Amino acid sequence: MPIRTTSLAAATAAALLGAFLATASAQTPTAIEESPESLPDFPGREETFGYCVGCHSFKVVGRQGMDRSRWDDTLNWMTEKHAMPAPDAEMRKVLLDYLAQAYPTQAPSPAGGWVNPFAPKP
Repeated sequence: MPIRTTSLAAATAAALLGAFLATASAQTPTAIEESPESLPDFPGREETFGYCVGCHSFKVVGRQGMDRSRWDDTLNWMTEKHAMPAPDAEMRKVLLDYLAQAYPTQAPSPAGGWVNPFAPKP
């Protein structure tokens, strides 16, 4: 009895998919767990870490680079739009002090776009 082409094609596709998934999962790096110690060491690091990672990775925070006013606006936005618990006045000051110091405004690149902070200076 001849093998049907569609069955052979389906079996081949399934085998290739299985091989691909096995290879891809073997090469996928494991996520490094975030901890307060992996952040810039300024007062308020632990509190800020604890407040932020309840909803998202701290990598999101570290990419922002905003001034204190924009960090303050962002806290308001997260409270209003994303149901973040509103910090009391003392905690808000701790969070804003840390964020403004650890993740200050980033100067835009003269060429535009993202600037690698580790790239050699021109």
